[in-house]
Amino acid sequence: MSIKICHGQTILSLRNVTKVFQGRKVIDDVSFDVKCGETFVIMGCSGSGKSTLLRHMTGAIRPDQGSILIKGKDIAQISQEELDDVRKSFGMSFQYSALLDSLTIQENVALPLREHTRLADEIIDIIIKMKLSLVGLRGFENYYPSEISGGMRKRAGLARAIALDPDIVFYDEPTSGLDPVVGGITDKLIKDLSVKLMITSVVVTHDLNSAFKIADRIAMVHQGKLVAIGTPEEIKHSISPYVQQFIHGSPTGPIDLFKEQKLSIEQ
Repeated sequence: MSIKICHGQTILSLRNVTKVFQGRKVIDDVSFDVKCGETFVIMGCSGSGKSTLLRHMTGAIRPDQGSILIKGKDIAQISQEELDDVRKSFGMSFQYSALLDSLTIQENVALPLREHTRLADEIIDIIIKMKLSLVGLRGFENYYPSEISGGMRKRAGLARAIALDPDIVFYDEPTSGLDPVVGGITDKLIKDLSVKLMITSVVVTHDLNSAFKIADRIAMVHQGKLVAIGTPEEIKHSISPYVQQFIHGSPTGPIDLFKEQKLSIEQ
């Protein structure tokens, strides 16, 4: 396992990131920094742009304007080969786990190790057991995804995400579809892994309870714009009417989803 020394440096930086789809700005001049070792949560309503931001940060799509620096490299500008190399420094925990049904849990977790390293099978087996132990799945190596619960599948996906000892793990709706108890276990796991493995966590979610439990800082996006950023306490007491409507679940306020959906269709 690699040793990571952070001292609060910036590990991920977005500067003036803008993306236009069909004449509409889905990401509108977004800038923020993520510090090494912190848990940074991006929240917002459905269609707010948070998932599109995540796709930018993982290099799945590139912005029309702006820069996205991961450990000093602008993934908006580098070649595909260089991007593939940068991707080795981060892991991705998908909303629906994205496990391959035809492979066992052990085989799923082994995929990045077999693809990106030349380690002997015996070493890979040891690493897999370590990662599954970290997420509470030791003993389930030979199960198939269909034989375990949804929460366990998410944890198996997380074990795969940390297989290469990444510096950053990106989480897409990690508690979506989970009951409150399993969701709480997932929240604790995210925080524990951040501490034990010194991982920087970037979490996209609309789950307020989860966000306030795990976040060191929270950014809220609306219509592709960054409308607030701060600690959980700062977000709770934000004067932004968008933030207050979102965290209180009010049907009235500046967020008018029906109007926004209508405008999107018209555009």
